[in-house]
Amino acid sequence: LCSWLERMSSILNSNAVPLLQITVPKADKCELLEQGKIKDQLTIIQLQDEVLKKKDEEVEVMKQAMKQTVEKEITSYASAVTKSCATALAPRKISEAVKTVVNMDERKRNVIIYGVPEASEEKLPEKVESILQEINEKPVVKDCCRIGVKKSDAVRPIKFTLSSTDIVSQVLRKSHLLRTKDGFRKVYLSQDRTKEERAAYKLAREKKKTEKTQYKYPSDTEDEVLLLVSRKPT
Repeated sequence: LCSWLERMSSILNSNAVPLLQITVPKADKCELLEQGKIKDQLTIIQLQDEVLKKKDEEVEVMKQAMKQTVEKEITSYASAVTKSCATALAPRKISEAVKTVVNMDERKRNVIIYGVPEASEEKLPEKVESILQEINEKPVVKDCCRIGVKKSDAVRPIKFTLSSTDIVSQVLRKSHLLRTKDGFRKVYLSQDRTKEERAAYKLAREKKKTEKTQYKYPSDTEDEVLLLVSRKPT
């Protein structure tokens, strides 16, 4: 038995030593490979972290750029709005706007009479009242005056004021009756028009004359003046 054990031990030693000589280097090599793999994975992780960090930096840069752009646009818009409002609400602009509105309101209560001969010492309120009586109107007449520069070859119109726009409209609607009254056939009444409105009214009259149609005095509203311009002859 002892000899058999010694023999088996010799056989194992003779076979194990070469195997160990082969296995140990391979094990060491595997360990080195494993260590290299771990190192590569650590490198990859580091690179991924750096990429993420770069992306975060780029996003932050874009955010800052967008923020600056938006702030600049808002500042520009606010400046433009402030400037526009300051211009629109300037005292002079406000004063002019108020003056225009007041002037328009005053004009609506005025009436102009054309074709009334002038006299050296005339009493205009009485003249105006007598003309209005011809069309059966007796309103309260105020602020009668001739308008324009006095000329020897022209008769200046008379301007007077009534108490409301409703009375003005009523007087103008009946003004065509003057053409049926002796001594008043060349007298006619009109609204207190602006320079632009008078030009449009003159254009309407000239257009009707060139179309060779009978001219009919309108009731002195802007719509009817425009209607005269656009109406076709029948």
